[in-house]
Amino acid sequence: MKCEREHQVIEATRNGLWASSLRAHLRGCALCTQTELLAASLQENAAELERQLDLPPAAMIWRRAQTRRRVDALQRATRRPFLIVGALGALYSVVFLLWGLFHLPQSVYRLFVAPPGLTGDVAFAAAALSGILIIVGSCALVLETRR
Repeated sequence: MKCEREHQVIEATRNGLWASSLRAHLRGCALCTQTELLAASLQENAAELERQLDLPPAAMIWRRAQTRRRVDALQRATRRPFLIVGALGALYSVVFLLWGLFHLPQSVYRLFVAPPGLTGDVAFAAAALSGILIIVGSCALVLETRR
C-alpha cells in the first residue's frame, strides 16, 4: 500500500516545516506515521555520523595532493632517461666486447686471450661469461634506477 502524501512527509521531516493539514493526515495514516519515524531515525543517524566524522582541514588535504602530484610527476620525468641510459650502457658494453674480441691485433690477442695452454673453447667460454656479466650488470643498473 502506498500513500500519495508519503513524499511530503519525508520532505517535512527533512526540513522541519510541517503543515497543519499534513500533521492531521499523519495522525490518521499508519503508513505515513511509519515513514515519518523511519525518516526521523535516518536523519538522526546521519547527524550522528556527521558529528563522528573528523576530517582534516581542506587546505592540508590540498597541500598533500599537490605535493603528491609533484612527486609523481618528478618520478615519471626521471624514469625514462635512466632506463635509456641503462639500455644504452648495456648495448655499448656488448658492442665494445665484440669489437675488442674481433679487432685486437694478433700479438695482443695472444698475450691476453690465448696464453700458452689455453684452448679456443676456454677462451670462448671466458668471452661469453664476460658478455653475460656485462649484460647482468647493465640489467642491475636498469633495475636500480627504477627505484
